[in-house]
Amino acid sequence: MRLEAIDAQLIRKAVQSFLEQAWGDLAESHWPRKLPIDVEDRDEVIKSFVDERKRGCMRKYSLRLGNRRYPFMKMVFQELLFRDSFFFYVDTHDELDISETTPDFQEWLAIRNYNAQIKKAVEERWHQEHIPILEDVLEEVERQEVPPEEICQDSSPPLVHVVDDERAIAEGVRTILTRRNYRVEVSQSAEEALEKIKKQPPDLIISDLEMGSGMTGLEFCETLRADPELKDIPFILATAAGVDLSRLNLIDAFLVKPYEIEVLVTFVRKQLENRAKRTEGERT
Repeated sequence: MRLEAIDAQLIRKAVQSFLEQAWGDLAESHWPRKLPIDVEDRDEVIKSFVDERKRGCMRKYSLRLGNRRYPFMKMVFQELLFRDSFFFYVDTHDELDISETTPDFQEWLAIRNYNAQIKKAVEERWHQEHIPILEDVLEEVERQEVPPEEICQDSSPPLVHVVDDERAIAEGVRTILTRRNYRVEVSQSAEEALEKIKKQPPDLIISDLEMGSGMTGLEFCETLRADPELKDIPFILATAAGVDLSRLNLIDAFLVKPYEIEVLVTFVRKQLENRAKRTEGERT
């Protein structure tokens, strides 16, 4: 949903629906004290959220609302891939690396499962109330008409590997590119991507810069460049944060989030064309 279509009333409605699913008959008593109930200026309402944007300009706002069993669950209001396009989602904030050897393993597992149920219930309620969630944004992308010149005409479409720890970003790029007849593989970490790429090298990689724990996008690229079999794969770095300009020689292109669909598609097509020309030159 475009930002101009989201008003203060819609944001408060999203909060109310979250609380009703997470707290039941205790919803009213858990209304966040700093969230105004009668202010109609959207920007003033957003000020009550925590600004979680990275160092760049991707906008992301959160409000910790919790639930009966876990106080850290958050409501997030975030720009997706494209400027001024926003959606809501529930951040369970419980992505702990737990195993059977973890103390209180069964208790943590029960909380994780409970949080997943609450997340599903809240987002289903939002969808029913026409509050935009990720699936709505992706459906909107699906409905958009694709210009014929953007559709890949290759008999064997190139494989693009998208690496991003934010599912919303990765699925957004997947939807855009598959609609243009590209094959797409998705990973949520550089480590996961490396395992897949060694088994099936792609024709192009699009990677985020900052991916939580583990390798950054630049470290991921360095690892690929050090491998004789993978070093020539075109690499697009997509990020909302700053980047060390001295290391940009590692990558083939640099995308700044948020961007327009046309920019993403143009970058993909250009890098694939460049690789095809290099391959043809090597053959001759």
